Amino acid sequence: MAVVSRKLVSACAFLLLSGGMAVAFLMLWPRPVSVILAGTSLLCVFSAVLVFLGGATREYALLVRKAIFLTFVPFGLGFAGLACKYRARAPSLSCASVIALAIVCFGALATWFLCGQTKSAKAG
Repeated sequence: MAVVSRKLVSACAFLLLSGGMAVAFLMLWPRPVSVILAGTSLLCVFSAVLVFLGGATREYALLVRKAIFLTFVPFGLGFAGLACKYRARAPSLSCASVIALAIVCFGALATWFLCGQTKSAKAG
C-alpha cells in the first residue's frame, strides 16, 4: 500500500471517529459525558490534520498553525464559558467542560508543536 493511501486511510479513520463522537454528543447532550465527547471529537480532527501534514511545505505548515489557533479559540472559550455558566447549577457538567477544555488544549498544543517539528525537519 502506498504512503499516500495510508495517510488517506488514517485521516479518514480519524475523521470518521470525529463524526461518530459528534453524533454521540448530540444524542447525549444534557449529560456531562457529551461535553467530553465533543472535546475528543476535536482532538480527532486535529489528529487528521497531523496525518495530512506529514508531507507539507513550510507555507502549508504555517497556514495549518493559524487554522488550528482559529479553531481552538472559539471552542476553548465555549468550553470555558460552559464551565462558568454551569458551575453552580450542574457541577458535573462544569467539571466535564474543564476536562474537554484540557483535551482540546492538549490537541492544539501537540498539533502546534508537531507542525513546528515538521517545518524544522523539512528545512534541515
